[in-house]
Amino acid sequence: MLTLEPWLERLNGAALGVQASLAADIKAAQQVRANPSLTLISGRERVTHQERHPHTRHKVTTEVMVVTGVARFGSARFGTAKDQLAALRQPVLSQLIYWQPPGAELPIRWNGGQLLAMTDSALFWVDVVSTDYWWTDQPQETTP
Repeated sequence: MLTLEPWLERLNGAALGVQASLAADIKAAQQVRANPSLTLISGRERVTHQERHPHTRHKVTTEVMVVTGVARFGSARFGTAKDQLAALRQPVLSQLIYWQPPGAELPIRWNGGQLLAMTDSALFWVDVVSTDYWWTDQPQETTP
């Protein structure tokens, strides 16, 4: 199975101006104490099988959601709003796209992004990236 720890280390090793964290789900990613925020969440896994006897190989395409939270302030009408979202998303995506995490078969691909939620004080955006890896059903050896 693919772990997000190397992803977290890569993002936190870059000079992004915010520490990335892990969350179990979307709701947890939106319950941050301060913005800007950056959260990684394991997403959907799609599996295709290659039959081999006695074992089966599984090609897993796994998605990771990158949730970016920024504070809402200023006024676009008067030109005082600052596009914090774009300023944070661009370097984060640059750190991930085409990087090949340990254990992955292919470099990371960007699948797109969309508005996740907007509150009175914050805006949350989610970008989805994906990569592939092989999972093999290995039998457990038992000793008598």
